Amino acid sequence: MTVIDIPVPHVLRTAEEYDAAVSEIDRLLDLGAEPFSEDADRLELLSVLVEEYDRRNNPIDDSGLTPQDAVDFMLGQRGMTRADLAELMGGRSRVSEFFSGKRELSRGQIAALRDVLGIPADLLM
Repeated sequence: MTVIDIPVPHVLRTAEEYDAAVSEIDRLLDLGAEPFSEDADRLELLSVLVEEYDRRNNPIDDSGLTPQDAVDFMLGQRGMTRADLAELMGGRSRVSEFFSGKRELSRGQIAALRDVLGIPADLLM
């Protein structure tokens, strides 16, 4: 198992630390960390650190881009429809619940959407 070195958990201060954390998040998502495992804890911590770095350094304008907006946009770019996501997301009802805001994406769904649609994982969390 290759772990990208982020020595001691701390606030991400540089673009290099941010990039390393995002790479590690992608690796952990691909690994499919078991809930409550050391890898799952690391994934959660890095996600919080990346989110905070983004909030400080890349403020989003008032457009309020949501994960649903990002998925809809990329579906359009790829000539796909929401129905095409049913197999990836565990059925049509899960797709519907996600787009209506009733359900957040699971780690597996985030990884699948990242791989199929090319959406960075941090935009889907």
